[in-house]
Amino acid sequence: MSPQVGINPELMTKLIAMLKRTGPEFRESSRQVENALGRLGVELWASPALRMVADQMSARPPDLQGRLDLILATPDVGLDRDGMMWADGADWQSSTTDGATAAQAVAAKIRAQVKSGTLNAKTIAELEKHKNDPLFAAAFAKELPPAELKRLISRMFRTDLPPTGRPDDKDLGTEKKVADLFSTILGTASRARKLPDKYADELLKDLGDPQSAFALGKLLGKGTFDHAFLLNVVKRVYDYDVAHPQARAVELELPLSGTNKVRPGPDQSPMSAVLNALIHHPKVGQDFFADPQRRPLAYLMRDRRWAAGSDKLLGEALFEASTKFRDHGMPREQSSGYKSALIASWASHYWAEEKVQQNLPNTRTWAASLYANYISDVHRANQAPATKEYGVDAAYDPDKSLSGIQPYGAVLNKDELKKAMTWAFNDNEAFKTVAAAHAQYSVQVLDETASELAAEVRSKFAAWHKSHPGATKEQINDKRQEILENTMSSGGGSFQFQGMVNDLSETTYAITDAGNIAKIEEARKNDERYAMYKNMVTKIIDLAPGPQGKFVGLLVGQAKEHIYGQFTSKSEDKAKVAAGDAIEDAKEMFRDATAAAMMRHGLFGDGSVPAPTHPYASKQYPKGSDGDFMANGRIKPKGEMTATELKAYREWLYMNKATDRVFYGADSAINRNS
Repeated sequence: MSPQVGINPELMTKLIAMLKRTGPEFRESSRQVENALGRLGVELWASPALRMVADQMSARPPDLQGRLDLILATPDVGLDRDGMMWADGADWQSSTTDGATAAQAVAAKIRAQVKSGTLNAKTIAELEKHKNDPLFAAAFAKELPPAELKRLISRMFRTDLPPTGRPDDKDLGTEKKVADLFSTILGTASRARKLPDKYADELLKDLGDPQSAFALGKLLGKGTFDHAFLLNVVKRVYDYDVAHPQARAVELELPLSGTNKVRPGPDQSPMSAVLNALIHHPKVGQDFFADPQRRPLAYLMRDRRWAAGSDKLLGEALFEASTKFRDHGMPREQSSGYKSALIASWASHYWAEEKVQQNLPNTRTWAASLYANYISDVHRANQAPATKEYGVDAAYDPDKSLSGIQPYGAVLNKDELKKAMTWAFNDNEAFKTVAAAHAQYSVQVLDETASELAAEVRSKFAAWHKSHPGATKEQINDKRQEILENTMSSGGGSFQFQGMVNDLSETTYAITDAGNIAKIEEARKNDERYAMYKNMVTKIIDLAPGPQGKFVGLLVGQAKEHIYGQFTSKSEDKAKVAAGDAIEDAKEMFRDATAAAMMRHGLFGDGSVPAPTHPYASKQYPKGSDGDFMANGRIKPKGEMTATELKAYREWLYMNKATDRVFYGADSAINRNS
């Protein structure tokens, strides 16, 4: 079993500070004692021992600080109830001498084996064994300095050869593993603050050389690096990229077989090389993209040309920086959530530009994924006039439609949203992502609003019951139903509920409009996308709301899988058969979603009585009949209803006058026709 190393960060920090202070004090005290006793002619035999203790105290803080920094930087590590951080220390146990000796031996083997073209499995295992040892990593970084490491990578991947002479990517598995280990080891050294001085300077030499840029990407692509070190590297690469546009040249492949065309090779520019590192270090990405001096988004998204496929890395880096950390921390400008929303707002602004859309054709799904994580801001933007402001919604609670204090929101422009989503939705995956996100958001908001309305009904009933302790069971049932029906028709919470349905439906219209399926003529031209939308319409009734106060963006993947998990392009045949248009479908969807939320919270009355507004009051389709569309107190998913159950459901919801006494308002949702 691997040993678990535990550190209390607070106590360790105090210990390091104490040793830094006490070591010199011990040494000075020892000197003063020696001088005083020397004047008296007394020999102090213990003085050398005191000096040794003082020297050891002074020598320990760097190693302790390195170990503390390393464990703090260990991915996914967290404090336990006692304030301890635990991590696997199996690979950390070496002395300075052991680490240096092992690094020297492994480096020599790597030099020889790369030169011969054969990488030994035992050597790779040695790298794997020591990859998290800060002492080995420090020695390795000195033994193989950046210039030599980059030459080794170039030789391993044969980047000195023309594209047609290089090994196939599928044959480079061993080389990729070794490059990843190099990167991991450098990350370990950086987090332990053990990289040599000027290491970044050496690493960033010869940025104009495509081979050097390629090697830089490999050395930064896998490891977990110290924040300040990596941010410094990325900023310097960006500054170089801006100042040297010729460094962005794209190497072309030879003509494709049987054609006059050439296939562009991978972008080997330095800026492209650091994007993978930003993807794996979203906090570094935040500080870079939100840099108030450089303001890099305009240049990276609009002005800089990317080779085929490299723009996808930029899209992913933007997504990670704007969604990985969502919070409502203070002070605002130091909050990761604030920076996230700032990046999201400005990225959305640029994605709306035609020039950016042409420049970043492979970022559609990343734009959609960003909107899915900021779906409440997408929703609010569609409820208000377009704004020319960009930045962060820094209100105390940016989304009052949901319980809890929601993360900082992004200020989005309604007109720009339509342009960006229309472009993004040319990719059907992008459409599914945003549609599923809004479905989840709608269910969450409806559920929480229904919960508040149900609480209002219970409160009124409890007050009546308290003042009528002797009421009979029949009187109690009648009064409960009376209060329910009056509450659902008397304004207040019920009007808020109805208004929420209509607001949500407006955003649904905006999404279907951007997807070019808002009208039946357009839907027929987009059969597959329309079929996806129909899938959502039928599945929303059983889309489960998440826990109250939980950030909706975290549930998007779950909602998407629920709605589209079994979807295939063959489903478009169903869309051709279905004669309705998307607006009518949306009305039906919101009726179903509203009914499902109300049923979850008892807003159709008591099913055990049964109340006249409840499905079990039906004479034709009572509980347990062929038309019973309820299961465990909830409405069944439409896809699971039999033809008889579906008929009973529609009669109850649309043609029952008693139901109308508590259920109305959703019917007028989405009344736009243009």
